[in-house]
Amino acid sequence: MKNFLLVFNCVLLLLVGYLYYLHFQHDKKPAETVHSSSTSSNEKSKVAYIDLDSLQNNYSYYKKIKADFERKQSSANDEITAMQKKYQSRAMQLQQKAATMNQKEQEEAMQEMNKMQQDLQARKQSIDNELYNYNSKMKEDILTRIQDFLKDYNKDGKYSYIFSYEPGFMFYKDSTLNITPDVIAGLNKLDSENKK
Repeated sequence: MKNFLLVFNCVLLLLVGYLYYLHFQHDKKPAETVHSSSTSSNEKSKVAYIDLDSLQNNYSYYKKIKADFERKQSSANDEITAMQKKYQSRAMQLQQKAATMNQKEQEEAMQEMNKMQQDLQARKQSIDNELYNYNSKMKEDILTRIQDFLKDYNKDGKYSYIFSYEPGFMFYKDSTLNITPDVIAGLNKLDSENKK
């Protein structure tokens, strides 16, 4: 067992020595070669980012779509609230009459209340689905507009990657890579041209 550990340690020492040799052999390459290869790779893979908060706050089409969605959501909430009030009002009416109702009238009242509750739940589910689908289409539309704009914006191939930035997603960002103002201006210009 002692011989095995001795041989194993010798092999490890030789490997470390070899890696040490390779490491310092690599540093002896001419500085120009290293510099030129890193420069060309940086030029090929230049990145930029778009600040999503700024885009959402300043892109006119996004603000319009968001306002439309909020109106739809408010209208849906009003409709559900009205249905709930109608249900509660009818329930109170039936409770007040409950003492004077015969068994058949009580069963009919229960059926009416169950149907109203089912209708309310079905309508609420339908509205939720409509809002979800509208929101999904809205996001897809905006994403497509941004992607189409960025294809044209980057037609010269200046950037290899354009990321979206959200607070809390990245820990550090170089503000010189921020193209948000250009993107907002370009998208708003396209939007105003499409209105004409």
